Amino acid sequence: MTGVPLLLVHLVLIVGSLGVLVLCALRLWGQVRATKTAALELKDRAADLATRAGELAGRIESAEVATRLASQAR
Repeated sequence: MTGVPLLLVHLVLIVGSLGVLVLCALRLWGQVRATKTAALELKDRAADLATRAGELAGRIESAEVATRLASQAR
């Protein structure tokens, strides 16, 4: 009769270990999804900043041209 309780203990340990493994996998999956979301947001922000930098460079260039033209007109 010692075999049946020992078998039950082993089954509980196996099922418990699998449960812990599933919980760890679910938590990891959530972290991966959060990381992907953050990476996409950063990518969008970087694209927006690149666009703004291009616009500012164009403004600076046109301001420099205007300054040169004004200095040549004097």
